[in-house]
Amino acid sequence: MNKKLLISILATALATILIGAGTYSYFNDVETSKNNIVVDGTIDLRIRHNPDDPWTDGVTATWNIPDMKPGDDIPQRSIWFKNFGTIQTSTLTITCNYSVIEEVPQTEADMDPNTDEHPDAMAKYMIITYIHYRNDLIDIDCLTGMNGTQGPIEDWKINDTDNDGKITLYDLKNDPLNLPSPDTQPCKTTQLDMALKFDLAAGDAFQGDTFILELIFTLNQ
Repeated sequence: MNKKLLISILATALATILIGAGTYSYFNDVETSKNNIVVDGTIDLRIRHNPDDPWTDGVTATWNIPDMKPGDDIPQRSIWFKNFGTIQTSTLTITCNYSVIEEVPQTEADMDPNTDEHPDAMAKYMIITYIHYRNDLIDIDCLTGMNGTQGPIEDWKINDTDNDGKITLYDLKNDPLNLPSPDTQPCKTTQLDMALKFDLAAGDAFQGDTFILELIFTLNQ
């Protein structure tokens, strides 16, 4: 092959590419899809204290215990859950937060006059004695992670995060539960039953203090 022929072949190839490109850009057919609307779905968790109560976005005074003393049992209370949104959810996360109000003026016997600055100290004496998440088909013991003979499931269990030999509100705050969403149940509702005990070992450390508990429930897609 001589030099002249090689140049000719290259030029032809280049021209072919340019012609092809010109053809591609010249001929086209455009169609459109109009009036498309995307609406975000919703997750709308509502709760109530009793089966006859209306569903609301929150409840108050699940427990209201005046004159509590170390060793007292805090009676079982229940909260019902239902998703009124349009998006199917998979899990319900349960955790808590809390604060402490110090008595003013301070009780002389109060051995910890600054509990409001470190409420974890009092939360470690608020023992969870009973906590079940249930409906007609499930009954999950959140102290063991068992649902009847099923389990234990780690996400269904509160662990002893500070290794003090008891399960407290401090542990629930630091090791949230991840339970089956109400949406996964045929009845579309579930309930939480929970009872507490103010540890006798608390002694005089928190005399006159007010412990304010906030349970937090989050539905997850």
